[in-house]
Amino acid sequence: MEKEKVIQIAAEAALMSLAHDILRNRNRMDLEQIQEKAQAIVALSKTENIPVPPVPQARENPSSPLEEMLLAPVEEATFETISSSFTAQLFEGNDTDYKRVMSVLRSKETLDEATAFIDSMVKPDYDWSNKEDEVAAFIAHISKNYSA
Repeated sequence: MEKEKVIQIAAEAALMSLAHDILRNRNRMDLEQIQEKAQAIVALSKTENIPVPPVPQARENPSSPLEEMLLAPVEEATFETISSSFTAQLFEGNDTDYKRVMSVLRSKETLDEATAFIDSMVKPDYDWSNKEDEVAAFIAHISKNYSA
């Protein structure tokens, strides 16, 4: 099953390469050259003619911790991402205020400390009385940084 997928991917790549070559060079190619490319496409469409790339062998030695870290998926640093919707909806469009609040939140060790700071220091500076949904989304955004 895996070999069939590899063959199909290799065939598609080779066919696309030939098709792109024809399209890129069609104004510089004569009919005979186009026919040669078309014949190559027909030949590739037969699975027995498709070159199969080598399947990588599993390594016997487990990866080092550094290799595992380098291969791990990269997670977005949410504190560093400036959310323009939060800036517009909660901070009256003031990006500097949003950055200032996020900077202070970085120093908080727990979600309780962060929400206490928001309730006591941030909310009084802005009118969030009719923005319960936006505030809840902001708190949910902040809480991602405190979950372990």
